[in-house]
Amino acid sequence: MKNNILVIKHGALGDIILAGSAMQAIRNYHRNDNIICLTTAAFEGLLNSSPWFDNVFVDSKPKWNNLKDWSVLKNFFNKYNFIKVYDLQTSTRSNLYFYFFYIYKNCNWSGIAIGSKYRHKNKNRKTMHTIYRQKEQLKFAGIKYNYFPDWGWLAINYQNKSILQKEKFVIIVAGTAKHRINKRWPEDNFAHLIESLSNIGIKSILVGGKEEFKYINNIINKIKKTIKFMPLNYAGKTSFKDLVYLSKYASCAIGNDTGPMHLLASSGLKSIVLFGAGSNPDLCAPLGKNVRIINEKYITDITVENVFKVMKKIGID
Repeated sequence: MKNNILVIKHGALGDIILAGSAMQAIRNYHRNDNIICLTTAAFEGLLNSSPWFDNVFVDSKPKWNNLKDWSVLKNFFNKYNFIKVYDLQTSTRSNLYFYFFYIYKNCNWSGIAIGSKYRHKNKNRKTMHTIYRQKEQLKFAGIKYNYFPDWGWLAINYQNKSILQKEKFVIIVAGTAKHRINKRWPEDNFAHLIESLSNIGIKSILVGGKEEFKYINNIINKIKKTIKFMPLNYAGKTSFKDLVYLSKYASCAIGNDTGPMHLLASSGLKSIVLFGAGSNPDLCAPLGKNVRIINEKYITDITVENVFKVMKKIGID
């Protein structure tokens, strides 16, 4: 009989992508067990399609007075009687799940909740990069691994030739979450970058969520109409699979520290990620030999020339 194992990871997208190596390690350790992921609705499809989970359960993250949804959660935990829980979210909410549903049960809980069997007690954990923090957390639970997230499987046996271009192209990630606009490189800079790329024979494909369509159009409207390769606005038009599929044909990806950029970088595409005061690359940057980071105190201080210098170093000019 298979044992039931739970992994908790709510989001956001960039955090989900960074947790890919931990999820893979848990799957490798529990090859013959039934692994379920507790996540939010936004990532149900993505994680359901992964090779790491047998099932995905959507957490509505109920408020205190939502007794109905709290009852759903209680029934979920009782139904599966998990013998091991890996809390990769390590939030106040996920800690509450331990206190509400597991503190008096014989469950091997890996996380930061006081009283959990495999508690990650490192007092410096908040200064560790997400990938290394989760790696150390799982080590306490007996899981050891030494690899970075790999989401390239998303495009295995998948094609969407309608989104490809005949010309050489780069993928540009110009947006960020609405509440993190301090992580955005200025529109004028992206416009200048796109013009400069056209001058060396490279087309730009801009990707993002559907809510970013107008924002990306604002960037495109700043571009000279006389350039040879006008950019394309794919905001809201690409799935996670499409992004990874595109990454197999692109020269590189350039963009802000945001979810789609993490996905592209973790698929093996050469990636240049732009950082400023809005986030710390030492804590949350994509990692890998294919990744280059440009970090300034203020993201507005990063110039197109800075980007081109890095492009030249990775063989794109």
